[in-house]
Amino acid sequence: MEILDVRHIEKHFDDTPVLTDISFSLEEGQALSIIGSSGSGKTTLLRCLNFLERPDKGIIAVKGETLFDAADPKTQLEEEIRTKRLHFGLVFQNFNLFPQYTALQNVTLARELLAKEQGGESRESILAAGKDLLAQMGLSDRADHYPHQLSGGQQQRVAIARALALHPDILCFDEPTSALDPELTGEVLRVIRELAEHKTTMIIVTHEMAFARDVADQVIFMDGGVIVEQGNPKEVIDHPKEERTKQFLARYSEK
Repeated sequence: MEILDVRHIEKHFDDTPVLTDISFSLEEGQALSIIGSSGSGKTTLLRCLNFLERPDKGIIAVKGETLFDAADPKTQLEEEIRTKRLHFGLVFQNFNLFPQYTALQNVTLARELLAKEQGGESRESILAAGKDLLAQMGLSDRADHYPHQLSGGQQQRVAIARALALHPDILCFDEPTSALDPELTGEVLRVIRELAEHKTTMIIVTHEMAFARDVADQVIFMDGGVIVEQGNPKEVIDHPKEERTKQFLARYSEK
């Protein structure tokens, strides 16, 4: 079943085009990897999907419901945008954990605030769910630790648990290993691989080419704010058709 439909998204910052005519779809349970050089628009696309930026043109639909239509002001009301964000979970490059809260508090905070607004869920059940998520991340013994007491890899796994806590339809990762030392990268990629094996619907902006090829169901290569090539990861990464894709992958393999 198609879970995400993105049509003709465009975004400018002042007079500078950052995204141009971005269109793609994603099936439920699939993982999509987005690759490309810095400045190609990957992060801006994720921010648009999570409504941290408003596209200038285009449509974003989830499960057949139009969440955003740049031509329809009714889809852009701030009070509705807050609710629409719940369809997406976003894991940032630099963890963005609250330093004054423990790992468990970081995971449960948003769900507790939502329960206060909407009711229907006890604090005990929220805490139990948070502990289960930390256990899934291999962090049962770190629940009461503060971010400064955790390694970078552990902090990122807490961030993944936090993103999962609100049961998003689509989990988004923005270069989830870029802030990590090489020896800590593997533990985060292992968690994402397990999520993919459990058919979590994901969009992963990554510079890990082998990981993108092995884990994703489809891959998009972006350059200059446009989608240059998309399709099966093994075809796009191992046998690219577009010259610009070939140049990027050749330069990447030289690093």
